[in-house]
Amino acid sequence: MSKWIPRVLVLALWAGAVSALWVGVIWGRELQRTAPEVFLGAAPLVGRDFRDGWDWRFGWGLIGAGVVAALVIGALANGWFERARLRVVVAATSISAGAFALLLALTDGRDGVLYGAADEHEYLANLSIAPPAGEFVRTFVERIDDYTVHARGHPPGFIVLLELIDGLGLTGPWPVAMVSLVSTIALPAAVLVAVWAIGGHGWARRAAPFLVVAPYALWMVTSADAFFTALGAWGVALVALAMRRSRRVAIAYGGAGGVLLGLLMFMTYGGAVYLLLPLTITVVAWRRGQPGVLPAVVGAVAAAAIVTAAWAVAGFWWFDGAAATRREYWDGSAQFRIWNYFIFANLAVALIAIGPATLAGLTKLRDRRIWTLAGGALLALFVANVSQLSKAEVERIWLLFYPWLVVAGAALVAPIEVRRLTVGPAARGAAWVAAQALTAILLQAALVSKW
Repeated sequence: MSKWIPRVLVLALWAGAVSALWVGVIWGRELQRTAPEVFLGAAPLVGRDFRDGWDWRFGWGLIGAGVVAALVIGALANGWFERARLRVVVAATSISAGAFALLLALTDGRDGVLYGAADEHEYLANLSIAPPAGEFVRTFVERIDDYTVHARGHPPGFIVLLELIDGLGLTGPWPVAMVSLVSTIALPAAVLVAVWAIGGHGWARRAAPFLVVAPYALWMVTSADAFFTALGAWGVALVALAMRRSRRVAIAYGGAGGVLLGLLMFMTYGGAVYLLLPLTITVVAWRRGQPGVLPAVVGAVAAAAIVTAAWAVAGFWWFDGAAATRREYWDGSAQFRIWNYFIFANLAVALIAIGPATLAGLTKLRDRRIWTLAGGALLALFVANVSQLSKAEVERIWLLFYPWLVVAGAALVAPIEVRRLTVGPAARGAAWVAAQALTAILLQAALVSKW
């Protein structure tokens, strides 16, 4: 009987995933028809056309993305990820992830890359109406109604960054898009550093190909949330490294991680929920008696406090901003987005973004070290979902969490028996990576995303 329990749980998980997708699509399409003010268009995803965001199309970017995916699949199948030096694997993974996401965006040409930056509701549009950075920060809460929807939904940090970039003479949407592209390249390196620090080089090598072709790549190059995701990931990576170090080095790494995680809080309010991930890492490291836990925590907390104090001195108090954004949120589209639908639809979107291999990997993952990362991300995602502050648009908003779930795909790179023949780990992993890439390419070919 005990042998059947895991199988029943796995079947229940897959059944739940299929049910969430079914509810997300069927009920969502009905909502689009009867209540278009929910602004979906590609239920449960958000389309650029809020009535019909689907449009099958072909672009040479799809071919390019397919070539990148084929190279990754071939490299995994012939054992390159196991043989190559780890730093080479990390670099190749980061560059390939950037190329894959960029090529997907280029399916729609120049517009596919720039739309998310140039849209009148996005951050860049605020530069023409925002005062200089100092005054902007001081008056942000009281003048929040003056700014675009995206600015009202976030702390002032990213617009301050854009003002700094604009002050350097880098104007227009291209610099904003380049910030997202650089972030897309930087993200896998951060995740692999954290995986290596917690689980060792074997897990990092096996996770690498899944970070290249994950379906969430559709929303990386095309949204500012790519920057938030990379910023948070490097914060987590530095905290994970700190746990392994001696006192002084642990304080330094922890302090650097605390700076990044502190800055994340002033880029997106989701950064508060994201802190559950480094908190999970810290608790697990403490229970294992790792030497750097206490100095790392001291360094991280002190650094984050300094960042918070600096923003407060500049005139922005985080809790006041969060309260103002909450009011704006409930006065906007959230009032039309019914909770009993989006509690399922959000999960459906997350399942699409992480891809089938991630869900399969979560059912196979047994290593407690990697569960520290995947479990922390799942906890944060659950809290974000029940908070009712993330109703729709989570293909972009939850980018923070998705890479840490995708690393579970590494659990699929292990031998299995099929009809008494052993299917090698490389071949099995390559098949799952192909499934991820195919999901991303087909989704790009069909969905005209808002970002």
